[in-house]
Amino acid sequence: MLTKEQFESRLQRAKNICSRSEKCSFDIKQYLSKFEISELEIDKIINILIKEKYIDDSRYTQFYVNDKLKFNKWGKIKIRYSLNQKGISTAIINQSLNKIDEHLYLETLKNIILHKNKGLNKRNNIHAKAALVRFASSRGFEYDLIMKIVNELYK
Repeated sequence: MLTKEQFESRLQRAKNICSRSEKCSFDIKQYLSKFEISELEIDKIINILIKEKYIDDSRYTQFYVNDKLKFNKWGKIKIRYSLNQKGISTAIINQSLNKIDEHLYLETLKNIILHKNKGLNKRNNIHAKAALVRFASSRGFEYDLIMKIVNELYK
């Protein structure tokens, strides 16, 4: 059990972290668990942070989805999996993924496929197509979208 001063100190550290960058409850729970704080106290701190709007999982999820698509070039499948690992609710994940601009999403997929295609040995179209499908799948894009773009590329 923490003293009142220790509790306030840990709470202030968590507030500072949340002020610097967007965090979800899972991230803060991981951070606070390093300090040998009981689960009850961690939950108290997280509830205070949520109440004071330092943590908002839906806001975090929206930023996360946009960043992973824009900078990491991840597809919806990989983003969903990653957010599930952080304990974000399915409803919040679905809401954020549905806000993705479909044109931007398809352009991102098309660009990563075209970029990967430049570096492939194209002696055999079947092997090249398979490599592109594996690559785009590993980035978390949906199979039907991948096949549509790969087939357009190899018409």
